[in-house]
Amino acid sequence: MPPVSRFVAFAALLGGCALASESREASDASNQDTSDVVAADARVDAIDAPPDACVAVAEICNNQDDDCDGTKDNGLGLGVMCDGDDTDMCLEGVTVCGGTGDVVCNDLTSSSVELCNGVDDDCVNGIDDTFPIDQPCTVGLGACARSGVLECDTAMTGTKCSVTPGPMTAELCGNGIDEDCNGADAACPPNDAAAGAIDISAGGTFNADLTTAHDDNFAASTPTLDCGNMGGRDVFYQFTLPAEEVVYWDTFGSNFDSVVRVFAGACTGISTTQACSDDSCSTTRSQGGADLPAGTYCLVVDQFSNNTTAGTSSLVFRRGGRTGIGIAAANGSQTGTTAGKPSQSVAGCEANSNQGDVGYFFLSCPNKNYTVGANLCSGTTWDSVLYLRTGKATTSDVACSDDASGCGSGLQSRITGATVSGANLQWIIVDGFGTTGNGAYTLTYTVQ
Repeated sequence: MPPVSRFVAFAALLGGCALASESREASDASNQDTSDVVAADARVDAIDAPPDACVAVAEICNNQDDDCDGTKDNGLGLGVMCDGDDTDMCLEGVTVCGGTGDVVCNDLTSSSVELCNGVDDDCVNGIDDTFPIDQPCTVGLGACARSGVLECDTAMTGTKCSVTPGPMTAELCGNGIDEDCNGADAACPPNDAAAGAIDISAGGTFNADLTTAHDDNFAASTPTLDCGNMGGRDVFYQFTLPAEEVVYWDTFGSNFDSVVRVFAGACTGISTTQACSDDSCSTTRSQGGADLPAGTYCLVVDQFSNNTTAGTSSLVFRRGGRTGIGIAAANGSQTGTTAGKPSQSVAGCEANSNQGDVGYFFLSCPNKNYTVGANLCSGTTWDSVLYLRTGKATTSDVACSDDASGCGSGLQSRITGATVSGANLQWIIVDGFGTTGNGAYTLTYTVQ
Protein backbone atom coordinates (compact mmCIF):
# COMPACT_ATOMS: atom_id res chain seq x y z
CA MET A 1 0.00 0.00 0.00
CA PRO A 2 1.40 3.48 -0.93
CA PRO A 3 2.60 5.69 1.94
CA VAL A 4 -0.45 8.08 1.60
CA SER A 5 -2.85 5.26 1.68
CA ARG A 6 -1.26 3.85 4.78
CA PHE A 7 -1.50 7.26 6.50
CA VAL A 8 -5.15 7.57 5.63
CA ALA A 9 -5.79 4.11 6.89
CA PHE A 10 -3.92 4.87 10.10
CA ALA A 11 -5.77 8.14 10.53
CA ALA A 12 -9.05 6.32 10.05
CA LEU A 13 -7.99 3.78 12.62
CA LEU A 14 -7.19 6.53 15.14
CA GLY A 15 -10.57 8.11 14.48
CA GLY A 16 -12.30 4.78 15.10
CA CYS A 17 -14.13 4.90 11.80
CA ALA A 18 -14.03 2.46 8.98
CA LEU A 19 -17.27 2.14 7.10
CA ALA A 20 -17.96 -1.53 6.89
CA SER A 21 -20.45 -0.91 4.18
CA GLU A 22 -17.84 0.35 1.81
CA SER A 23 -15.94 -2.49 0.17
CA ARG A 24 -12.15 -1.96 -0.32
CA GLU A 25 -10.87 -1.67 -4.02
CA ALA A 26 -7.42 -2.59 -5.32
CA SER A 27 -4.94 0.35 -5.66
CA ASP A 28 -3.48 0.68 -9.15
CA ALA A 29 -1.86 4.07 -9.83
CA SER A 30 -1.08 3.05 -13.34
CA ASN A 31 -4.67 3.09 -14.56
CA GLN A 32 -6.29 5.64 -12.09
CA ASP A 33 -6.01 9.37 -11.94
CA THR A 34 -5.00 11.22 -8.79
CA SER A 35 -8.55 11.75 -7.45
CA ASP A 36 -9.35 8.11 -7.82
CA VAL A 37 -6.21 7.16 -5.91
CA VAL A 38 -7.08 9.50 -3.04
CA ALA A 39 -10.60 8.18 -2.85
CA ALA A 40 -9.43 4.60 -2.99
CA ASP A 41 -6.85 5.20 -0.30
CA ALA A 42 -9.52 6.85 1.88
CA ARG A 43 -11.63 3.73 1.75
CA VAL A 44 -10.14 1.29 4.15
CA ASP A 45 -11.69 -2.07 4.02
CA ALA A 46 -12.47 -3.77 7.33
CA ILE A 47 -10.30 -6.60 6.15
CA ASP A 48 -7.26 -4.38 6.34
CA ALA A 49 -8.36 -2.73 9.68
CA PRO A 50 -6.80 -3.87 12.91
CA PRO A 51 -8.74 -6.63 14.73
CA ASP A 52 -10.02 -4.24 17.47
CA ALA A 53 -10.98 -1.39 15.17
CA CYS A 54 -14.59 0.01 15.43
CA VAL A 55 -16.63 -0.29 12.31
CA ALA A 56 -19.46 2.30 12.61
CA VAL A 57 -23.02 1.26 11.80
CA ALA A 58 -26.40 2.69 12.74
CA GLU A 59 -26.90 2.63 16.51
CA ILE A 60 -29.45 0.06 17.69
CA CYS A 61 -30.55 -0.88 21.22
CA ASN A 62 -28.29 -3.81 22.05
CA ASN A 63 -25.87 -2.60 24.76
CA GLN A 64 -23.23 -2.00 22.03
CA ASP A 65 -21.53 1.14 20.66
CA ASP A 66 -22.68 0.54 17.12
CA ASP A 67 -21.87 4.01 15.78
CA CYS A 68 -18.40 4.00 17.34
CA ASP A 69 -18.89 7.27 19.22
CA GLY A 70 -17.72 5.82 22.51
CA THR A 71 -21.19 5.51 24.09
CA LYS A 72 -23.46 2.48 24.05
CA ASP A 73 -27.05 2.80 22.87
CA ASN A 74 -26.85 6.60 22.89
CA GLY A 75 -29.44 8.72 21.17
CA LEU A 76 -32.17 6.10 21.53
CA GLY A 77 -34.08 7.76 24.41
CA LEU A 78 -33.45 5.05 26.98
CA GLY A 79 -34.52 5.56 30.63
CA VAL A 80 -37.37 7.88 29.77
CA MET A 81 -40.60 7.46 31.81
CA CYS A 82 -43.23 5.75 29.67
CA ASP A 83 -46.70 4.14 29.68
CA GLY A 84 -47.10 0.51 28.73
CA ASP A 85 -49.76 -1.26 26.72
CA ASP A 86 -52.76 -0.57 29.06
CA THR A 87 -55.78 1.65 29.07
CA ASP A 88 -54.48 4.22 31.51
CA MET A 89 -52.04 6.99 30.73
CA CYS A 90 -49.80 6.67 33.76
CA LEU A 91 -46.00 6.65 33.26
CA GLU A 92 -45.29 3.53 35.25
CA GLY A 93 -42.18 2.30 33.38
CA VAL A 94 -39.05 3.46 31.50
CA THR A 95 -37.77 2.84 27.98
CA VAL A 96 -35.36 -0.09 27.72
CA CYS A 97 -33.88 -2.25 24.98
CA GLY A 98 -36.11 -4.91 23.54
CA GLY A 99 -34.92 -8.29 22.44
CA THR A 100 -34.45 -7.37 18.75
CA GLY A 101 -32.58 -4.07 18.99
CA ASP A 102 -35.70 -1.99 19.36
CA VAL A 103 -36.65 0.35 22.20
CA VAL A 104 -39.63 -0.73 24.36
CA CYS A 105 -41.40 0.38 27.57
CA ASN A 106 -40.95 -1.95 30.51
CA ASP A 107 -44.35 -1.01 32.05
CA LEU A 108 -46.11 -4.34 32.50
CA THR A 109 -48.60 -3.17 35.14
CA SER A 110 -52.33 -3.69 34.60
CA SER A 111 -54.59 -0.83 33.67
CA SER A 112 -55.13 1.62 36.52
CA VAL A 113 -58.85 2.29 36.98
CA GLU A 114 -59.97 5.62 38.32
CA LEU A 115 -61.24 5.32 41.89
CA CYS A 116 -63.01 7.90 43.99
CA ASN A 117 -60.19 8.55 46.42
CA GLY A 118 -58.71 11.99 45.82
CA VAL A 119 -56.07 10.57 43.44
CA ASP A 120 -55.78 10.71 39.62
CA ASP A 121 -55.52 6.91 39.36
CA ASP A 122 -55.70 6.64 35.55
CA CYS A 123 -53.69 9.81 34.92
CA VAL A 124 -56.44 11.20 32.69
CA ASN A 125 -58.33 14.46 33.15
CA GLY A 126 -57.36 14.95 36.76
CA ILE A 127 -58.37 13.64 40.20
CA ASP A 128 -61.61 11.57 40.44
CA ASP A 129 -62.58 12.84 36.98
CA THR A 130 -65.16 10.07 36.34
CA PHE A 131 -67.15 10.89 39.49
CA PRO A 132 -69.48 13.89 39.97
CA ILE A 133 -67.68 15.11 43.08
CA ASP A 134 -69.05 18.31 44.70
CA GLN A 135 -72.26 18.19 42.69
CA PRO A 136 -75.40 19.18 44.72
CA CYS A 137 -77.40 16.30 46.23
CA THR A 138 -80.45 15.81 48.46
CA VAL A 139 -81.29 12.88 50.73
CA GLY A 140 -84.52 12.06 52.52
CA LEU A 141 -88.11 12.96 51.77
CA GLY A 142 -90.46 15.54 53.17
CA ALA A 143 -89.42 17.03 56.47
CA CYS A 144 -86.39 14.69 56.54
CA ALA A 145 -84.86 16.12 53.34
CA ARG A 146 -81.32 17.52 53.69
CA SER A 147 -79.05 19.06 50.99
CA GLY A 148 -75.32 18.56 50.57
CA VAL A 149 -72.71 17.71 47.91
CA LEU A 150 -71.51 14.42 46.48
CA GLU A 151 -68.36 12.91 47.95
CA CYS A 152 -66.53 9.60 47.61
CA ASP A 153 -68.11 6.60 49.28
CA THR A 154 -66.17 4.30 51.59
CA ALA A 155 -65.75 1.65 48.87
CA MET A 156 -64.13 4.31 46.61
CA THR A 157 -66.20 3.02 43.68
CA GLY A 158 -68.98 5.60 43.80
CA THR A 159 -70.29 8.65 45.53
CA LYS A 160 -72.57 9.46 48.43
CA CYS A 161 -74.20 12.59 49.66
CA SER A 162 -72.30 14.45 52.35
CA VAL A 163 -75.39 14.70 54.58
CA THR A 164 -77.84 12.23 56.13
CA PRO A 165 -81.64 12.49 56.29
CA GLY A 166 -83.18 14.33 59.21
CA PRO A 167 -85.24 12.53 61.88
CA MET A 168 -88.84 11.47 61.31
CA THR A 169 -91.61 12.72 63.57
CA ALA A 170 -95.21 11.63 64.02
CA GLU A 171 -97.23 12.39 60.91
CA LEU A 172 -100.03 14.91 61.18
CA CYS A 173 -102.52 14.81 58.35
CA GLY A 174 -103.61 17.66 56.15
CA ASN A 175 -100.94 20.21 57.05
CA GLY A 176 -98.88 19.95 53.87
CA ILE A 177 -95.87 18.58 55.78
CA ASP A 178 -94.52 15.07 55.32
CA GLU A 179 -93.41 14.49 58.92
CA ASP A 180 -92.91 10.74 58.57
CA CYS A 181 -90.85 11.27 55.41
CA ASN A 182 -92.63 8.73 53.19
CA GLY A 183 -93.03 11.14 50.32
CA ALA A 184 -96.47 12.62 50.94
CA ASP A 185 -98.59 14.34 53.53
CA ALA A 186 -101.09 11.84 54.92
CA ALA A 187 -104.78 12.21 54.17
CA CYS A 188 -106.93 12.92 57.19
CA PRO A 189 -109.75 10.60 58.27
CA PRO A 190 -113.03 12.07 57.04
CA ASN A 191 -114.13 12.54 60.65
CA ASP A 192 -110.83 13.93 61.91
CA ALA A 193 -112.49 17.27 62.67
CA ALA A 194 -115.81 17.99 64.34
CA ALA A 195 -117.29 19.32 61.11
CA GLY A 196 -116.72 15.91 59.47
CA ALA A 197 -118.43 13.86 62.18
CA ILE A 198 -119.89 10.62 60.79
CA ASP A 199 -123.57 9.93 61.49
CA ILE A 200 -123.91 6.62 63.34
CA SER A 201 -127.59 6.91 64.22
CA ALA A 202 -128.43 3.68 62.41
CA GLY A 203 -125.82 1.73 64.39
CA GLY A 204 -123.08 -0.54 63.12
CA THR A 205 -119.30 -0.93 63.19
CA PHE A 206 -117.24 2.10 62.17
CA ASN A 207 -113.52 1.91 61.47
CA ALA A 208 -111.04 4.76 61.28
CA ASP A 209 -107.28 5.23 61.19
CA LEU A 210 -106.21 7.74 63.82
CA THR A 211 -102.50 7.36 63.11
CA THR A 212 -102.23 10.81 61.54
CA ALA A 213 -105.36 12.43 62.97
CA HIS A 214 -105.31 15.63 65.00
CA ASP A 215 -105.51 15.83 68.77
CA ASP A 216 -108.42 18.11 69.52
CA ASN A 217 -108.03 17.76 73.30
CA PHE A 218 -111.66 17.52 74.29
CA ALA A 219 -111.82 17.44 78.06
CA ALA A 220 -114.72 16.14 80.08
CA SER A 221 -117.12 18.55 81.78
CA THR A 222 -116.52 17.22 85.29
CA PRO A 223 -113.77 15.16 86.93
CA THR A 224 -116.17 12.23 87.38
CA LEU A 225 -116.68 12.11 83.61
CA ASP A 226 -113.04 12.63 82.68
CA CYS A 227 -112.30 8.91 82.14
CA GLY A 228 -108.58 9.41 82.44
CA ASN A 229 -106.16 11.31 80.28
CA MET A 230 -106.95 14.22 78.00
CA GLY A 231 -105.97 11.82 75.29
CA GLY A 232 -104.19 11.87 71.96
CA ARG A 233 -105.61 11.81 68.46
CA ASP A 234 -109.36 11.53 68.06
CA VAL A 235 -112.24 11.16 65.61
CA PHE A 236 -115.83 12.33 65.74
CA TYR A 237 -119.18 10.56 65.41
CA GLN A 238 -122.68 11.95 65.77
CA PHE A 239 -126.09 10.39 66.42
CA THR A 240 -129.63 11.62 66.96
CA LEU A 241 -132.29 9.99 69.16
CA PRO A 242 -135.93 10.84 68.37
CA ALA A 243 -136.91 9.77 71.89
CA GLU A 244 -135.25 8.66 75.11
CA GLU A 245 -133.26 5.49 74.46
CA VAL A 246 -130.37 3.36 75.69
CA VAL A 247 -127.27 3.35 73.45
CA TYR A 248 -124.28 1.00 73.55
CA TRP A 249 -120.69 1.36 72.31
CA ASP A 250 -117.38 -0.47 72.47
CA THR A 251 -113.91 -0.21 70.93
CA PHE A 252 -112.71 -3.76 71.54
CA GLY A 253 -111.66 -4.06 67.88
CA SER A 254 -109.23 -1.12 68.15
CA ASN A 255 -105.47 -1.54 68.46
CA PHE A 256 -104.79 1.24 70.96
CA ASP A 257 -105.72 2.30 74.49
CA SER A 258 -108.95 4.17 73.93
CA VAL A 259 -111.33 6.51 75.72
CA VAL A 260 -114.90 7.16 74.53
CA ARG A 261 -116.74 10.32 75.54
CA VAL A 262 -120.34 11.20 74.71
CA PHE A 263 -121.27 14.87 74.65
CA ALA A 264 -124.63 16.57 74.35
CA GLY A 265 -125.13 18.51 71.14
CA ALA A 266 -123.70 18.29 67.65
CA CYS A 267 -119.93 17.83 67.37
CA THR A 268 -119.56 21.38 66.05
CA GLY A 269 -121.28 22.69 69.20
CA ILE A 270 -120.26 20.28 71.94
CA SER A 271 -121.94 20.80 75.31
CA THR A 272 -121.69 18.86 78.57
CA THR A 273 -120.36 15.34 78.87
CA GLN A 274 -123.11 12.73 79.17
CA ALA A 275 -121.02 9.57 79.53
CA CYS A 276 -117.52 8.21 79.10
CA SER A 277 -115.73 4.86 79.32
CA ASP A 278 -112.16 3.62 79.61
CA ASP A 279 -110.36 0.32 80.38
CA SER A 280 -113.36 -2.01 80.18
CA CYS A 281 -113.45 -5.79 80.66
CA SER A 282 -109.87 -5.87 82.00
CA THR A 283 -108.56 -4.33 78.76
CA THR A 284 -107.41 -0.89 77.72
CA ARG A 285 -110.39 -0.63 75.35
CA SER A 286 -113.70 1.05 76.08
CA GLN A 287 -117.25 -0.20 76.54
CA GLY A 288 -120.27 1.75 77.68
CA GLY A 289 -124.00 2.17 77.67
CA ALA A 290 -126.21 5.07 78.65
CA ASP A 291 -129.88 6.01 78.71
CA LEU A 292 -130.10 9.37 76.93
CA PRO A 293 -133.02 11.73 76.31
CA ALA A 294 -134.07 12.68 72.79
CA GLY A 295 -131.55 14.86 71.02
CA THR A 296 -128.31 14.98 69.07
CA TYR A 297 -125.07 13.73 70.58
CA CYS A 298 -121.39 13.73 69.71
CA LEU A 299 -119.35 10.60 70.41
CA VAL A 300 -115.56 11.04 70.40
CA VAL A 301 -113.16 8.11 70.16
CA ASP A 302 -109.93 9.31 71.71
CA GLN A 303 -106.49 7.85 72.30
CA PHE A 304 -105.71 7.67 76.00
CA SER A 305 -102.20 9.04 75.51
CA ASN A 306 -100.59 11.38 73.01
CA ASN A 307 -97.64 8.96 72.98
CA THR A 308 -99.78 6.33 71.26
CA THR A 309 -98.42 5.26 67.88
CA ALA A 310 -101.06 2.73 66.83
CA GLY A 311 -104.19 4.18 65.36
CA THR A 312 -106.73 1.67 64.05
CA SER A 313 -110.06 2.39 65.69
CA SER A 314 -113.11 0.12 65.52
CA LEU A 315 -116.26 1.52 67.09
CA VAL A 316 -119.34 -0.63 67.61
CA PHE A 317 -122.45 1.47 68.19
CA ARG A 318 -125.90 0.05 68.91
CA ARG A 319 -129.21 1.56 69.86
CA GLY A 320 -131.06 -0.34 72.56
CA GLY A 321 -134.52 0.29 71.15
CA ARG A 322 -136.04 1.44 74.44
CA THR A 323 -135.32 3.17 77.75
CA GLY A 324 -133.54 1.32 80.49
CA ILE A 325 -131.80 1.35 83.83
CA GLY A 326 -128.20 0.27 83.97
CA ILE A 327 -127.15 -2.45 86.42
CA ALA A 328 -123.84 -4.15 87.06
CA ALA A 329 -123.15 -7.57 85.61
CA ALA A 330 -123.32 -9.13 89.05
CA ASN A 331 -125.82 -10.37 91.63
CA GLY A 332 -128.33 -7.86 92.97
CA SER A 333 -131.89 -6.68 93.24
CA GLN A 334 -133.96 -3.74 92.06
CA THR A 335 -137.29 -2.38 93.22
CA GLY A 336 -139.66 -0.26 91.21
CA THR A 337 -143.09 -0.09 89.64
CA THR A 338 -144.49 -0.58 86.19
CA ALA A 339 -147.55 1.49 86.98
CA GLY A 340 -147.80 4.43 84.62
CA LYS A 341 -144.92 3.18 82.46
CA PRO A 342 -145.30 2.92 78.70
CA SER A 343 -145.35 -0.48 77.00
CA GLN A 344 -142.08 -0.64 75.05
CA SER A 345 -141.71 -4.41 74.69
CA VAL A 346 -143.87 -7.51 74.30
CA ALA A 347 -142.76 -10.85 75.73
CA GLY A 348 -142.13 -13.70 73.35
CA CYS A 349 -143.76 -16.21 75.73
CA GLU A 350 -146.84 -14.06 76.35
CA ALA A 351 -148.36 -12.00 73.59
CA ASN A 352 -150.82 -10.41 76.02
CA SER A 353 -148.09 -8.43 77.79
CA ASN A 354 -148.93 -4.93 76.67
CA GLN A 355 -148.76 -3.47 80.13
CA GLY A 356 -146.20 -0.88 81.09
CA ASP A 357 -142.73 -2.37 81.48
CA VAL A 358 -139.31 -1.52 82.88
CA GLY A 359 -136.02 -2.58 81.24
CA TYR A 360 -132.72 -3.17 83.01
CA PHE A 361 -129.52 -3.45 81.04
CA PHE A 362 -126.01 -4.65 81.77
CA LEU A 363 -122.90 -4.96 79.61
CA SER A 364 -121.23 -8.27 78.77
CA CYS A 365 -117.56 -8.62 77.87
CA PRO A 366 -116.02 -10.22 74.78
CA ASN A 367 -114.98 -13.87 74.89
CA LYS A 368 -116.97 -14.52 78.03
CA ASN A 369 -120.09 -16.58 78.79
CA TYR A 370 -122.60 -15.51 81.43
CA THR A 371 -125.24 -17.49 83.26
CA VAL A 372 -128.20 -15.28 84.08
CA GLY A 373 -131.01 -15.83 86.54
CA ALA A 374 -133.86 -13.47 87.47
CA ASN A 375 -137.11 -13.69 89.38
CA LEU A 376 -140.08 -11.64 90.65
CA CYS A 377 -141.07 -14.28 93.22
CA SER A 378 -140.77 -12.04 96.25
CA GLY A 379 -142.11 -8.51 96.60
CA THR A 380 -144.33 -8.74 93.52
CA THR A 381 -148.06 -9.41 93.92
CA TRP A 382 -149.44 -8.99 90.42
CA ASP A 383 -149.39 -11.22 87.33
CA SER A 384 -145.91 -10.55 85.91
CA VAL A 385 -143.86 -11.59 82.89
CA LEU A 386 -140.06 -11.64 82.80
CA TYR A 387 -137.79 -11.99 79.78
CA LEU A 388 -134.12 -11.74 78.79
CA ARG A 389 -132.87 -10.24 75.51
CA THR A 390 -129.53 -9.40 73.87
CA GLY A 391 -128.64 -6.29 71.86
CA LYS A 392 -131.70 -4.38 70.82
CA ALA A 393 -134.56 -4.81 73.29
CA THR A 394 -137.05 -5.45 70.48
CA THR A 395 -135.30 -8.64 69.34
CA SER A 396 -136.41 -12.17 70.25
CA ASP A 397 -136.08 -13.54 73.76
CA VAL A 398 -133.07 -15.39 75.08
CA ALA A 399 -135.33 -16.64 77.87
CA CYS A 400 -138.89 -15.83 78.95
CA SER A 401 -141.06 -16.72 81.97
CA ASP A 402 -144.74 -16.32 82.85
CA ASP A 403 -146.58 -17.90 85.79
CA ALA A 404 -143.65 -19.90 87.18
CA SER A 405 -144.68 -22.72 89.50
CA GLY A 406 -143.54 -22.17 93.08
CA CYS A 407 -142.77 -18.52 92.45
CA GLY A 408 -144.88 -16.26 94.67
CA SER A 409 -148.56 -16.89 94.07
CA GLY A 410 -147.77 -18.77 90.88
CA LEU A 411 -148.53 -15.70 88.76
CA GLN A 412 -145.02 -14.37 89.05
CA SER A 413 -142.00 -15.14 86.83
CA ARG A 414 -138.62 -16.79 87.18
CA ILE A 415 -135.71 -17.40 84.77
CA THR A 416 -132.87 -19.77 85.66
CA GLY A 417 -129.75 -20.90 83.81
CA ALA A 418 -130.07 -18.62 80.80
CA THR A 419 -126.80 -18.05 78.91
CA VAL A 420 -125.53 -14.96 77.11
CA SER A 421 -122.04 -14.23 75.75
CA GLY A 422 -119.86 -11.76 73.91
CA ALA A 423 -119.56 -7.98 74.01
CA ASN A 424 -123.09 -6.62 73.94
CA LEU A 425 -126.02 -4.96 75.66
CA GLN A 426 -128.05 -7.45 77.74
CA TRP A 427 -131.64 -6.84 78.89
CA ILE A 428 -133.81 -8.06 81.78
CA ILE A 429 -137.34 -6.72 81.21
CA VAL A 430 -140.09 -6.66 83.81
CA ASP A 431 -143.54 -6.73 82.15
CA GLY A 432 -147.16 -7.53 83.10
CA PHE A 433 -149.99 -9.70 81.86
CA GLY A 434 -153.41 -8.56 80.63
CA THR A 435 -155.02 -5.39 81.84
CA THR A 436 -154.13 -5.56 85.50
CA GLY A 437 -150.55 -6.76 85.44
CA ASN A 438 -148.72 -3.78 86.79
CA GLY A 439 -147.51 -2.25 90.00
CA ALA A 440 -144.64 -2.43 92.43
CA TYR A 441 -142.09 -5.23 92.11
CA THR A 442 -138.83 -6.57 93.42
CA LEU A 443 -136.44 -7.98 90.85
CA THR A 444 -133.74 -10.32 92.07
CA TYR A 445 -131.05 -11.31 89.58
CA THR A 446 -127.75 -13.12 89.25
CA VAL A 447 -125.16 -12.64 86.51
CA GLN A 448 -122.22 -15.02 86.76
